[in-house]
This record gives sequence, C-alpha cells and structure tokens, in this order.
Amino acid sequence: MLKVKGQVCDVCGEPFDNDSDIVVCPDCGTPHHRQCWHQLGHCVNRDKHGTDFEWKPATDNIPNADNSITCPDCGAMMPQGTMYCENCGRQLPAAAPDTKMPGSTMDTHRFPPATGMSFEEYKAQVDRELAGEIDGVPLRDMAVFIGTNAKYYIYHFKKMQQNPKHRVMNWSACFFPPLWLLFRKLWKHAILAAAINAVLNLPTFIMLAVETGTLSASSPLVFPGIENVARITSLIVLLIGALWGVMAVPLYKKDTVRRLKKMKEESLGDTNTYYRSILENAGPSKIGMFVVIVFAALYMMALFGV
Repeated sequence: MLKVKGQVCDVCGEPFDNDSDIVVCPDCGTPHHRQCWHQLGHCVNRDKHGTDFEWKPATDNIPNADNSITCPDCGAMMPQGTMYCENCGRQLPAAAPDTKMPGSTMDTHRFPPATGMSFEEYKAQVDRELAGEIDGVPLRDMAVFIGTNAKYYIYHFKKMQQNPKHRVMNWSACFFPPLWLLFRKLWKHAILAAAINAVLNLPTFIMLAVETGTLSASSPLVFPGIENVARITSLIVLLIGALWGVMAVPLYKKDTVRRLKKMKEESLGDTNTYYRSILENAGPSKIGMFVVIVFAALYMMALFGV
C-alpha cells in the first residue's frame, strides 16, 4: 500500500486505493493514476518543477484522520492500533517509538546522502530511488533485507529489470567467491564455490606444503609435472572467479526476490509478520561476517609473517 491511499489524483479527481496503478513523478513526488499520466503525457505539476515544490499528502483526504496514526517517517496515516506503517514499514509510535522497522531510516537503507543535502532532500531522493518494485517485490523491502550496500545492489537490480542483459563485475565475488556468497547468504552457491576452489587449488597447496616442509617431496601426492598443473589450475580459478564476479549480482537479485516472496507467502497477508520476517533475516550473514573477519586476520598474519 502506498502512502497516497485516500489521496485524490490531481488529473481525474478520483481517489487512490489499494488497487490503483500509480506513477509517481520523479521530480516532485506527485502521484498519478498510470492512465492519467499517459493521457496527460507529463506531471500535472510540471509548471512547478524547478522550484521548492514537493507534493505532500493532504490529511483531510484521508478517511477518519482523527482516528489515525501518522507515520513520523513517511507521513502516511494508518488506523489506530496499527503496529507498522503499511507504506514504509516503520513501527508506529503507539507500538514502540524507539524501534526501527523496514523503511524507517536512511541508515537502514545504506543510501548515503550527497554533501550538503538537507534531510528533506535526502528523504525525497531515497523515496524516488526506492519507488516501485522488482519482480513483484517492493524496493523498500529489498533495501531493508539487503542492508549493507543496498544502494549498489538496488541500482543494478533496477538496471537488470530494464535490461535483462545488464551485468556488472562484483570484484569481491570475483576474488573471494566463497566468502562473498557466504556473506550474502547464498549458501548452496558458497558450498559449490568452496568445493571448486579446494579441488583446483589442491596442486598449489601440495607444492606449498612441500616448500614449508610439512609434506615430504617423496610423497605420492607430489607427482611429476605438478608445477605445470598448479599453474593451469590457478588460471582456471581466476577464470571461474571472473565468472562468479559477473554472475554475483544476478544470483543475488534472484535469491533476494525468492526469499522476500517466500516471507510474504508465509506471513499469510499479515503485514506485521512480514516485516518482522524481513528484520529477522535482514543484512549479510553473521556467520559470513565472522568467517570474513577470521580470513582477513589470517591473511594479514600470513602477509606480515606473524
């Protein structure tokens, strides 16, 4: 549900409801029925663009405004007793004033503001960038679920929505595919990547073990030509890493959509349950973060000979 529910379209004068197909002007935030937008060909408030004009919901257009709770974050009005804003997901003051919920804060979305940008300008920017949905999943839900670097992923998700062939090289996934996949909760892919890397790096590990004296050069594992095999497999690891890097964002997009749709389905239409599920599963894997920290520490120790 959008925060324009109960508001009136400035083109046709008809109110918006849950079933309305709405287009929001990217410049001033004015909502239109999609049909009205195409009929007019531009924003109804186009003459005001370039000024300080910003569309605001009119509280007198919202039924039972006196018996409603105003969301302090997005301005939407919800019936008394509602725990979470149905527009942005913030837990409403009557339920728990200090709790942050999906869509409630800019830091949750990790959408850093430009230098010198006011909070109002920043909020309007985030609202524009998180307007709409991808594959039936609202971008705000995606932003909260992704957490760290949400802006980066949302940007490329939208690009892929516009052009399915759009690809970007994710360098973290390229050089450390198992770690990145684990960090982003792509469990099956992380196991697959780790297994592939372990097998392909085995000749290199054997050679290192021989050089450090932990393995005898006469061991059956040290076969003739192992040096050449190690070079070839190392090259294959780099090529496969490049493939992981290119496929990382599309895989993450597909998995994000799948997980959020599953949460929505399991919530059985209960918005509060759905938002709780998002928060409980939001952000990178804690196990993944621990593994990345341990790996980084070991890498630094090896680098400096500790």
